[in-house]
Amino acid sequence: MNPAHSALRRAWQGLVVLLVVVITAGSLLPMPSVALAGGMDKFQHFLAYFLLALLGSGIVQPARLWIVMARCFALGLGIELLQAIATEHRSADGGDVIANALGVAAAWAVAGGGRAGWARHVEDWFARRFRS
Repeated sequence: MNPAHSALRRAWQGLVVLLVVVITAGSLLPMPSVALAGGMDKFQHFLAYFLLALLGSGIVQPARLWIVMARCFALGLGIELLQAIATEHRSADGGDVIANALGVAAAWAVAGGGRAGWARHVEDWFARRFRS
C-alpha cells in the first residue's frame, strides 16, 4: 500500500473512532438542561448515525458494507440499552432507535451499489493532487 494511502486510511479510521466516542459520550452523559424542540433530537440521531455509517462505508470493500451497517445499528441499539440499564439520568427511547436505524439505512442507500470503499478514490485524488 502506498504510504500516503496508509496514512489517509489511518486518518479515516481515526475519524470513525472519534465519531463513535462522540456519539457514545453524547448519548450516555447527562443531558443538557435545555430540551431540543420539534423533533430536533431525532434529527440529531439520524444525522449522527448517517455520518457514522457513511464514513465507515468509505473504508470497506463493497462486499463488507453490510458489516459496517450492522455495527452502526448495533451501536445505536446498545447505547439505548445502556441508557435504560446503566444510567440514572438517561432513558431508552424507541424513537431514537428508529432515527438511528433510518440514518444507517440512508447511508446504506448512498454507499450501496458498489460505492462502498469511496475513501480510496479520495485518497487517490489527494495522492495525485499533492504529489511531491
